[in-house]
Amino acid sequence: MGKLHKQAKELLHAATKVYHYRRDVISEGRLEELDKAVEEVDTLSKKKDGELQALEAAMDRLDALLRKIGGKMYPKTFWNDNIEVGLVAAILVIGVRTFFFQPFIIPTNSMYPTYSGMNAVIYEDADPSPSTSEKVANKLGLGATHFRLDSPKAGNVRIPVFSQAANSPDQDLNQLGVARFSVVNGRKWFGILPAKKREYVFYVDDQPLTLRVPYEFNLDDLITDVFFPEAQSLGQLRYEMHQARTLDALSDNPIIATKKSVDAGAPVIEFDITLGDALFVDRLSYHFKRPAAGDPFVFRTRNIPGIEGGVDKYYIKRIGGVGGETLEIINGTLYVDGEPRDEVEAFERNARRDDEYNGYINRNLLGEGRELTIPEDSYVALGDNSGNSLDSRYWGFVPDEAVIGKAIFIYYPFTKRWGVAE
Repeated sequence: MGKLHKQAKELLHAATKVYHYRRDVISEGRLEELDKAVEEVDTLSKKKDGELQALEAAMDRLDALLRKIGGKMYPKTFWNDNIEVGLVAAILVIGVRTFFFQPFIIPTNSMYPTYSGMNAVIYEDADPSPSTSEKVANKLGLGATHFRLDSPKAGNVRIPVFSQAANSPDQDLNQLGVARFSVVNGRKWFGILPAKKREYVFYVDDQPLTLRVPYEFNLDDLITDVFFPEAQSLGQLRYEMHQARTLDALSDNPIIATKKSVDAGAPVIEFDITLGDALFVDRLSYHFKRPAAGDPFVFRTRNIPGIEGGVDKYYIKRIGGVGGETLEIINGTLYVDGEPRDEVEAFERNARRDDEYNGYINRNLLGEGRELTIPEDSYVALGDNSGNSLDSRYWGFVPDEAVIGKAIFIYYPFTKRWGVAE
């Protein structure tokens, strides 16, 4: 009897769903018939000593009626039942992401060493390639993706760089790197989501070989470490070679010859890209209190002039100053209204140049001897890694409406930085 009552309850629930979802397409006569059938099953199911056969018959009649008028709502199938559950879950996730906590992955190292962006792990010529199990372990533990570019022929490696000619069509991309790349469409998340990629070209003699990496990852430092370890940077090398007239940096397609030669089937370059720190952003707190100096905050770049041509992205920086304050950088220390800024450890570490904190660098709006007064309802965004941060020193202020929230917790990968965000 208990099992039958449970089945009756489920049938009545299904009838309620059919009524609410389809009453606008069901005739009045059928709706009256549905009301009577539901009332009959409901009444018989509440009678403890009710006749079993009468309840079963009433349930059969209700089931038959629901099959006629239920459309895709009845009988219940795996798909219509789970699609509804999936939609509810998606709505909950979107709601939490929109109003409470948003996941964010740090792409660059502008906040290093407080937070880490994507980094490269280089495999030297003598190093064996990682096994499948090692790749899986690196993927799970560090979010690492393996890249290897093999040469089909033997020859010398050459690397194209962007032209520095004033009328070059490369000018926009030249601001994002030295090694030549093009922006192409690709996929991420196991091929599910569309994503922009950087496509680099390497030459083995005259044979072009292409390599795609995430759009946010700049190969310049990696190329310098692998092919020109004695150089200060790839940009400095391009300049010195142009001055020495071993490279025409003003030509349409300048190409730097390396000293590396490869055998057929050998890798031109092999490396892992480890995932940047993934953290949660608190979108709620700033509705109740103002962002404060020292907060690590995420903001949207869409309406901030000067950021990569108005591309709509999310940046993470530290609030160096708020509306009404006057900032200045003196000998690597950030000053506010004439006093050293000390609200959080990152300010003090940069002032002392502790460990890998190298101090704030005078640039543009905060050039040497310059003071910067912040308008009301605006913020100055500074990277903890001042030498490698495109921030307010270059493009100005973050308006209040661009602020998304405060970084609160690093949840992946599992490194020493895991935990509460500094």
